[in-house]
Amino acid sequence: MERKEFLKKTLALCGLSLIPAGIMESCNKQTFAGPANVNFTLDLSNAANAPLNTVGGAVLSNGVIVIRSSGTTYNALSATCTHAGCTVGYNATSGTIICPCHGGTYNAATGAVLTGPPPSPLTKYTVAQSGHILTIT
Repeated sequence: MERKEFLKKTLALCGLSLIPAGIMESCNKQTFAGPANVNFTLDLSNAANAPLNTVGGAVLSNGVIVIRSSGTTYNALSATCTHAGCTVGYNATSGTIICPCHGGTYNAATGAVLTGPPPSPLTKYTVAQSGHILTIT
């Protein structure tokens, strides 16, 4: 093998060895955020929002998952996983929010990370109720 060919192959292998580290580094640094400037309403008398009339029910709207956690309490959290940007879902049985992409779980009341790879909690929004109208901001 000639010196020039040896150097090309050696440098190529060195460069390839850095790629996995670069991929892992970019994965660890990227965080997905929920929607900003949230301001919408949900009408509890609308059939599409019927799950919110029962404790443990949840509705996904405008990139936000709204959960009825008690007779008078609603929680609103970003529906975007902070790790991979996947849309999360609510598991009423476990009372947690779960990302289907990598299995990360979040607390359904606070959005705090419980398990898995998510680097940060879900964005939490304010819910106000006036009669049968919920306002999420």
